[in-house]
Amino acid sequence: MEDRLITIAVHNYARAEILRTRLEAEGVKCYLKNVNLIHSVISGGVKVRVSSQDIDKALRIIEKVSEQFRLEYQNEADKEIRNVQRILVPIDFSDYSVNACRYALGLAERLNAEIKLMHVYYNPVVNSMPLTDTYYYQVNMDEIIREIEVRAKENMEKFYGDLKEKIDIDNIQGVKLDYYLVSGIASNEIITKSIDYKPDVIIIGTRGQGEKENDLIGSVASKIIEDTKVPVLVIPEDSLYKGVKTINLLYTTNFDESDFNAIKKLMNIMSPFDIRLYCVHVGTMEGQAWDKAKMNGLKENLFSLYPDYEIECSLIEEKDFLIGVQSFIREKNIDIISLVTHKRNLLSKLLNPSMARKVLFHTNIPFLVFHADK
Repeated sequence: MEDRLITIAVHNYARAEILRTRLEAEGVKCYLKNVNLIHSVISGGVKVRVSSQDIDKALRIIEKVSEQFRLEYQNEADKEIRNVQRILVPIDFSDYSVNACRYALGLAERLNAEIKLMHVYYNPVVNSMPLTDTYYYQVNMDEIIREIEVRAKENMEKFYGDLKEKIDIDNIQGVKLDYYLVSGIASNEIITKSIDYKPDVIIIGTRGQGEKENDLIGSVASKIIEDTKVPVLVIPEDSLYKGVKTINLLYTTNFDESDFNAIKKLMNIMSPFDIRLYCVHVGTMEGQAWDKAKMNGLKENLFSLYPDYEIECSLIEEKDFLIGVQSFIREKNIDIISLVTHKRNLLSKLLNPSMARKVLFHTNIPFLVFHADK
């Protein structure tokens, strides 16, 4: 058997060191790759590698250590999770916004939650480049701003009224509806509002009015996904809400401790529905033994926590994540895709586009993104 190094775990630096110490105490030589002391708290930064000859012994040891990590993470996560009470829906009065509101109504009705509509309108003073003196003489800026404010208010009141009418016609019960209007830069104001309003989920369309055809995810949605800690349900432009039914949920995992927090939030949001949960990892033969061990641990945990739900855990052997996921989506008729995304530095963003962005470019299925806090 060829002696080669195999990655058996990916952690932040502190946990990678704990794991290395435990392995070497048991006689397993361990190597750390991508050690970054400056960014040592970044999850998924440091690879823990062992010789292929030691893989079986290492897996038994690492599973015990990982169980301790999971218990620590779960205890912290349990303190944060609560029932969904508030849903923030940024809108721009486009068809994408209407569709996002349909999803919000379906979710809010089941959860007896409040929906807060939010529109950020263009402000020339905030959004434009410096104007020349000539322009100031030609245009009454105060009058322009007032006109923009009036138009935004009229559009919001009409949108709000239409949605209220739909609630009455469809006899939707238990949903509170309100709206918030503000001027500024859309992504910045939405993120600020999410900090103040503390929604349990943000629902937004992938492209709004005025955005480029090749900007598939939408600049505003992209910024919110990256910069807010709130779960974000992104509704692609071609996705149509079809009402309440059995929902097939796909959760993609890389076996990070944050999975347990994210899955609990996912089940908390979707628990009022009839759901099937498919937990999937896409990988290659190189890490298959470790992947099987981790998937078995995750499967046992899910079955223990959610005995009343239909849950299926699968490993997909495929180098290209997108190809593997798309095949599974078609096979299982997936309705919502969910995963955890991590903060990345600028260089890694340029070299490795986020999984969320990559999948959204190629599917019309709603996408629920959770952020790892560690």
